[in-house]
Amino acid sequence: MAIVGIDLGTTFSAIAVLDDIGNPEVLPSLDNNRVTPSIVYISTDNKIIVGDKAKSAGIGDPTRVIKEVKKEMGSDRVFDIKKGDWVDGKQDLKNTYSPEYISACILKKLKNYTQDVKQVVITVPALFSDPSKKATQDAAKDAGLEVLELIHEPTAAILHYSNIPGVSLSGKILVFDLGGGTFDVTIADVQGKNIDVITSQGDGNLGGTDFDKEIFNLLSEKYKKEKGNSLDENAQYLEVAEKIKRILSVKDNTSEVIDGPDGPLEIKITRDEYIKSIGSYLDRIKMLLDACLDNNGKKLQPSDISETLLVGGSTRTPIITELVTKKMKKPPVKGVNVDEAVASGAAIYAGLLSKDRLNAAQKKAIEDIELQEITNYYLGTMALTINDATQQYEEYNSIIIHRDSKLPCSVTLDYYTVRHDQKAIDIKVTQSGTEESDMNFVDIIGEYTLELPPGTPEGDRIDTTYSYDKSGVMHCKSVHSSSGNTNSTDVSIK
Repeated sequence: MAIVGIDLGTTFSAIAVLDDIGNPEVLPSLDNNRVTPSIVYISTDNKIIVGDKAKSAGIGDPTRVIKEVKKEMGSDRVFDIKKGDWVDGKQDLKNTYSPEYISACILKKLKNYTQDVKQVVITVPALFSDPSKKATQDAAKDAGLEVLELIHEPTAAILHYSNIPGVSLSGKILVFDLGGGTFDVTIADVQGKNIDVITSQGDGNLGGTDFDKEIFNLLSEKYKKEKGNSLDENAQYLEVAEKIKRILSVKDNTSEVIDGPDGPLEIKITRDEYIKSIGSYLDRIKMLLDACLDNNGKKLQPSDISETLLVGGSTRTPIITELVTKKMKKPPVKGVNVDEAVASGAAIYAGLLSKDRLNAAQKKAIEDIELQEITNYYLGTMALTINDATQQYEEYNSIIIHRDSKLPCSVTLDYYTVRHDQKAIDIKVTQSGTEESDMNFVDIIGEYTLELPPGTPEGDRIDTTYSYDKSGVMHCKSVHSSSGNTNSTDVSIK
């Protein structure tokens, strides 16, 4: 059975395996492409086409071309092929498709690049929501794959980088991962092959496709200025915008003939115009870099970072290299293939989880690797406190496990009954990206009820323990100290 890692990306996906001597190898498609466009075309007779051929198949029928499904993972939205867009709810079961279904189509395509693939490690953004992670696992199941674990994309990149022959890392490494649809920045303490993740920040709606749309907006504005009408956003124009973005990575300006509603027009765009158009995204990137360096109040300086590693196809934009160099006071490292590093790291991690199936050479190649992951969220429960002004109980979010805690971890906090003869306590498990006390700003990801014996007095202690393991499952248990009554639930976080 193959040892497999998959990078299921917004714009491109890749599959990698460990070769016979333990090195990760990204597998090419039948068309000999090492990365596969995360694009699905569904024909009128329900034939599924994935990858490069999906783009060409949909030229005459663009409403049936589905892109950027990763941004919809975990949502209730579905793709409506009549409208050619994502819509709320399953309005028409014959013409709508869930994000999980589309992702499963991509995964089925990837797993056919090799034989006997049943178990897999799949990468996800560092701050992917719990519903998005569950949707990814559901998609894998629909594709006939068992997910050994999900691994965060920046962590996978560090795994790959630290295992490149001749590379010896020492100190704090910052991974700057800017892909087609998501951005992550992670700091890890690395000593050789010992990787200790410290903290992560990210934005699930910031990536190269956003840059493409800003270039399209420039095209539309210039077309309207000359012709009187703006352009309607569609796949053809966005493809031109992506081409312009790539050209501006190596040239100061470029021109394209745009065939719009009022006839063709040659439009010139300069690199300076492009950079100005994505200014708000660059500001968000800087803010997330600052937040990562802040490290929850344990401030790190750029001088504390030994190396900055670029990952993700969108880091090819020169302005990104300039931004990182200016912020970190030194140029970033370009020591890996930015399109393949994440999939390669996932394959290494799959090997770590499947040591019993490795040959001697593979075991030797990864024998010294140690990976210490962290929690990327604050995890807590709803509790009651007395409002000083009203002297009434009010709800608040009580944090039990703090963000960036090392995994595995287990924390117990004491809570107390608030009235005599309380019959039960409804326990809500909460998750938030920031340290929130307001219940309106947290997600409830699990619930269970602890029954109390008759006559339980006010102020009786309830011990609540959250135990979060490396597989991404948090076991939540509450015990009534006087009677020993216990109840629990398991919540999948990773």
